[in-house]
Amino acid sequence: MPVVTISDLSWGGEGIGRIEGKVVFIPFSLPGEVVEVEIGQSKKNYSQGELVRILEPSPDRVEPPCSFYRECGGCQLQHLALQRQVQEKERLFKQTLEHALKPQKVLVLPPLQSPGVFGYRHRLQLKTSWKNKQFCLGFFRPKSHNLVPLDCCLLANDPSNEVLKVLPEKMRDLQLKKWAPDIELQVHEMPRRGGIVFTSPKGLDPSQKKRITKELLPIHGINYLLFKESDCLPLTGEHPFFFEKESPEYWLPASETGLPKDLRLTCFPLVFTQVNLELNRRLIARLLSLNLFDRQDTVLDLYCGLGNFSLPVAMKAQEVVGIEAFPPAVTNARWNGKINQISNCTFIQARVEEGLNLLKWSAKPVSWIILDPPRTGALEVIPMLDAWNIKGILYISCDPMTLVRDLTQLVKRGWGVEWTQPVDFFPQTFHLESITFLTK
Repeated sequence: MPVVTISDLSWGGEGIGRIEGKVVFIPFSLPGEVVEVEIGQSKKNYSQGELVRILEPSPDRVEPPCSFYRECGGCQLQHLALQRQVQEKERLFKQTLEHALKPQKVLVLPPLQSPGVFGYRHRLQLKTSWKNKQFCLGFFRPKSHNLVPLDCCLLANDPSNEVLKVLPEKMRDLQLKKWAPDIELQVHEMPRRGGIVFTSPKGLDPSQKKRITKELLPIHGINYLLFKESDCLPLTGEHPFFFEKESPEYWLPASETGLPKDLRLTCFPLVFTQVNLELNRRLIARLLSLNLFDRQDTVLDLYCGLGNFSLPVAMKAQEVVGIEAFPPAVTNARWNGKINQISNCTFIQARVEEGLNLLKWSAKPVSWIILDPPRTGALEVIPMLDAWNIKGILYISCDPMTLVRDLTQLVKRGWGVEWTQPVDFFPQTFHLESITFLTK
């Protein structure tokens, strides 16, 4: 078998080496290591290898604590010491930006690090299947649709793991053969509220939904069970559930964020929330510590979701307008504004491009724009930002690749990158978010 020296890490967390000059990607290997590999897929410009044996280990290698690691596709970096994980992600982030934006120099600030490196997730997306007439629940193996059954996840918080311990067995007992839904599990620490949304192209009759509800609703930490057929809304359920009063919630304490009062944000089922709530509070505190917004400013929050950034900023600015396409998120954001008695924050339900066109025709003056797009980025929106004479943009990205693509276009349109800062929302994985400040 080939022996390879690992020279670098890829953005996917795989080690990079060469065999006869051809790049080979090897999961679970680290820079500086000499490893024995088995070649799997071989493409024109690269090969995909499988780690067989480590001949010379890196001093940064650690024993992964998770018994499912290397099987489950959720984590990629548990074998790398924690501080080195942050350093490697920061190095790759800086290297990617410098390459994309040269000759412009980019100031990369030290990363915002997660207070917790395990147990930080309150929300999990789970897959299910039937295998040998047994119901299985877990995550897919890396780069496959083969399920790894599990009853715990080290990234999940304790309340979520308490549910995971009993959920597979209870689902097996129901004996709903061939019904294999996707499951969104959300359980918050305090107050102890959470629930499950089942998504499946195969519908269930009311009697089956009642059986599931009767069996699962008594699980501690679960106070809703909702059903969704494929991509169709609305959600349905067999138990009364009041979104506004019974959804999970999280707090943005004044003592941690610098806000004039605590904020309480409710999270409706299926509406996006940051899974790492502790670091989310630190990110909001960082955004507000910039002291950019005052009572003369109107701020646009694009892709605003449930108001995670809109509502804190509204307590500093004259007015905030949030634009969001997903209708339940807009309903959620409006409710959060109401319960926190914030009246200077307006939420528009529309695709961001459509919402911007509406505002342009209203001739509303805008001072700042917060961009928090999904992983696909905001390429279509960027040309539309020229319609306003704004002071600056805060771009909150969840994908470095689409970030550098979008920053390249913004720089071409006259924007300068003042600084950027990695935000390590997902320890043990290769995923990295960031906040970037741009001015003209």
